[in-house]
Amino acid sequence: MLIPRYTRPEAGNRYYIRRISGGWSTAIQGSPTDAVCDVLHNCVGYAVGRFHEIANRPQFDLLDAVNAENLFANAQRHGLQTGNVPKPGALIVWQKGDTLQNTDGAGHVAVVEAVTEAYIITSESGYGAAKPFWTTRRVPPYAEGKNYRLLGFIYQPETPADEEKIPAEILRKGTRGSAVMWMQKQLAARGYLRNTEIDGDFGNITLGALCGFQLEHHLTVDGICGPLTRQALGQTDT
Repeated sequence: MLIPRYTRPEAGNRYYIRRISGGWSTAIQGSPTDAVCDVLHNCVGYAVGRFHEIANRPQFDLLDAVNAENLFANAQRHGLQTGNVPKPGALIVWQKGDTLQNTDGAGHVAVVEAVTEAYIITSESGYGAAKPFWTTRRVPPYAEGKNYRLLGFIYQPETPADEEKIPAEILRKGTRGSAVMWMQKQLAARGYLRNTEIDGDFGNITLGALCGFQLEHHLTVDGICGPLTRQALGQTDT
């Protein structure tokens, strides 16, 4: 389930920090460059970071950090679904100019955080903008301005059914991989971890989160994710 982002990325969030600065982002730095998240003040830097953050993909393998209006074609090359209907977690992309021949080559992109019958809420940034982050309520046809043309929406990748299965292996400190990432997602969804701490590596932060979960759910507090803890994590919240 998507947890909407209505506040700017926090300091140290590597989805919004360039690799050269110790983060995961492949985007260029923004202008003016934000002091703690150096891809902010850049619509692509923010949107591509947020898209991968939602998908929990620190490897940044879903989209390339190309000009905004080129993201639509880039997404199709990567095998992502695109369309004209807004969905939470999707990117909304505009071309600047009314035709392919009349464009500045840049465009704009934002992230769909929430969808209602009357409007959508987007989070976004912008190169040279007065502030590094903001949210916008948009009504159909989701215009960005008279000089922009809506290209459509880029959807989050569908999760294969087998990735949603509860992993059978026992997880303990030092374990790495997709099973750990599954456990971290469940802990983050319940407030024991931050989304930025989902990295597939069972370290001290994950250990503390798991122990806190076990304590509050009357499980043996051993910091090991075995059958009973997996079962508790796999339960649907009511």
